[in-house]
Amino acid sequence: MSEASAFRHARADDSPGFLLWKLTTLWQQRLATVLDAHGLTHTQFVILASLRWFEEQAEPPSQSHLVAHTRMDKMTLSKALRRLEQAALVKRSPSRADSRAVTVAFTARGRKLIRAAVAEIEEADARFFSCLGLRDLAAYQALTSALIAGNSVTGD
Repeated sequence: MSEASAFRHARADDSPGFLLWKLTTLWQQRLATVLDAHGLTHTQFVILASLRWFEEQAEPPSQSHLVAHTRMDKMTLSKALRRLEQAALVKRSPSRADSRAVTVAFTARGRKLIRAAVAEIEEADARFFSCLGLRDLAAYQALTSALIAGNSVTGD
């Protein structure tokens, strides 16, 4: 690297952040094909899939729990939920257990849509990551989890 260069790395692909960008872009492009067929954005899908996960795991379906689970900022999540409500896929209501909390629930239409979308996304994920063997996939998952944990804001 020359002293005149603003970059730390000799090659762009030596930058872990740039590699993450490229990987994320490729992955999102693959998933967009599936999600477009369901009329969903990736953000909307993540919210709906998380809500479905909460149902299956008996976790609280609150708006604040969605924020913590997805790592989305509150405003992004709130705007996306508003669009999902307008599309009649979810409904929000005050929590019976906590007056400060907002409960998010599927409509019948939303539950049917997410069931189909999750199955297709799971298959797309499997195809995308299939170029890694089981050991490499486990290492990828461990390293990604470590990066998330190491960069979490205190209190997450």
